[in-house]
Amino acid sequence: MTHIPVMLEQAVDVLVHRLDGFYIDCTFGRGGHSAAILDKLSDQGRLMVIDKDPEAIAVAQTSMGHDARVSIVHGSFAQIKDACCGLSG
Repeated sequence: MTHIPVMLEQAVDVLVHRLDGFYIDCTFGRGGHSAAILDKLSDQGRLMVIDKDPEAIAVAQTSMGHDARVSIVHGSFAQIKDACCGLSG
């Protein structure tokens, strides 16, 4: 079954204000919102995706793992502080 994100364009338009900003998708799922955010970001923009589901992480690694702007974290959004502190550069 395919998930269709609700109000995708509207949510991303409201969220993404800086093309070189840092954004976090705390519930990656299958990546619909993350992909739309990434499409708006410049080469200097950054996106962290977090999910507890190993299948979601596998999707993230396959679909976005090649993109240097993306950090993929297997865990809960409750660990967001630790995940952000673990970023380098």
